[in-house]
Amino acid sequence: MKTSTLSALGILSLAGLAHGETSKTLTPVKIDPLVIGTEPYRFNGAVLGDEVRGSGFVAWNQRAFFTAAHVVSTVGETSLTWDPPPVWCPTANGETEDLDEETMVLSRGYYRFKSYQSLTETQGSQTNGAFSRDAVLAFAFEDLIPGTPAVLNTNGYRDIRNNVTTMITGYPGENAYTEEDIEGFYMYQTGPGITPYQPFFGKAFRASLISTGPGNSGGPLWVQKGSSWVASGILVGGRPSESIVYAFSPDVNALTRSVAPIVKTTPAAPVSVAGVAATSYFFPMTKPKKLPDGVQRYTDFRFNVSRFEEGTKVSKVHLSLDITTDHQGDLFIILQGPGGSGVIVHNEEGGGIHNLVLDDKDFSEAFKDVYPNGPWMVRVQDRLKGDISTVNKIVLEIGAGKAETTTGGGTGGTGL
Repeated sequence: MKTSTLSALGILSLAGLAHGETSKTLTPVKIDPLVIGTEPYRFNGAVLGDEVRGSGFVAWNQRAFFTAAHVVSTVGETSLTWDPPPVWCPTANGETEDLDEETMVLSRGYYRFKSYQSLTETQGSQTNGAFSRDAVLAFAFEDLIPGTPAVLNTNGYRDIRNNVTTMITGYPGENAYTEEDIEGFYMYQTGPGITPYQPFFGKAFRASLISTGPGNSGGPLWVQKGSSWVASGILVGGRPSESIVYAFSPDVNALTRSVAPIVKTTPAAPVSVAGVAATSYFFPMTKPKKLPDGVQRYTDFRFNVSRFEEGTKVSKVHLSLDITTDHQGDLFIILQGPGGSGVIVHNEEGGGIHNLVLDDKDFSEAFKDVYPNGPWMVRVQDRLKGDISTVNKIVLEIGAGKAETTTGGGTGGTGL
C-alpha cells in the first residue's frame, strides 16, 4: 500500500542529519502509546484506501471525519477519479498486522468541494488552487470514536497567522526531513511549536520549519487555546522544512451542513448546499403509511433526485425499507428510476412470514446506465385482503459519477 504523498511541492531529497546535530525544523516525533487515549490524540485515525494510506481526525460529529481530498482521489492526465469511501482506523498504533480489524469502520461516503475537482482537472493537483479546497468530510452510520469529537475551529485561517502554538498529528510513513522510513502505523506529532503560517492561496497557508511526511496527509493542524487543542486545518502538502494546510474558515460549514442530515440516527432528507458534491445522497421516508388492503394498485413513494451534475450516470443504488405486515406474501414491490427503468424488489414471496425488512440491499446493477436526476419511486402493492400492511421507513441511496469514475460505496446498514 502506498502512502498518500504530501502533494504539489513534492518531497525533496535531503541527506540525513549528522549524529548529534540539532534539527532546524519541527519534525515528526513518535507519541508515547500511554497518551494516545488523551486529547488531542484520541481524535486521530489512519485512513486507508485500496491503494493509499493517509491520516484523518474526528471533529464536529462522532460519525464524521476529515481528511485531505487527495487521499481519496486519483488524478490522471486530464481527469480526476474519486475513490470509494475509505476505511477509518481509530487510534492506530503498531505494525500493519497489528491494526485492530474489529475497530475499523468502512465509511459510507464523503462530501467534498466541487471546485477541487475543477481545479485539479484544469490545472492539476500540484497547484496552489487545489490546496485551497483539498478537504473532504467522510461519514459513517456509527460512532467513530468514543466520547465527544474535537472542536472545529472555523477561525483557524485567522488564528494560525498569529504567534500561536500549533501541532500536526497523524501517521506519516516517512520522516521527510531525515528521509527515514516509518514502519507500521505509529502516531506521530510535529510540534508543538510557534511558527506563523503565511497565506499561500485562498484558504491554503504555508509554514516553514515544519516537516512531516507521506501518509500524514489529511492529519489535523491543532491550535492550542488555553489547555485545549482545537482542530484548525488539514495537512495537505509540503516538503522538508515546509508544510501546507487547508485552514478552516466558515467555508467548511458547507461540508458540515451537507453531512448533518445523514449522520442523524435516522437519515434525513439531503439539503442543497452550493459548491458541495458527494459520493452519494440519501433520500429517506420516515412517516408511516398504511397500504390499501387487497387492492392491486400501487402506492407510490416518490423521491425527486436533482443533486447530480449533467453527464453523470448511476454508480450505486441501495435500498433499505421496513414494512409491518402479517404476510410478506401479500406484497409486491418495485423500484423505478428515471425514464421508467426498474427492478422487482419483492415478488409476493414469504407466505405467512411477518414483516419485511431490507437492510441496505444493492440494486446498482439494474440502473448502471441510467442518468440519476429525475423521479425515483418505490412502488408497493398489498395484493391480498385480510390484514393491514404499513410502510414504516424507506431510505434510498443514489450514487453517481462520470462514466470513467468509480465512486463505490460502503456496506454498512442504515439502522432501519
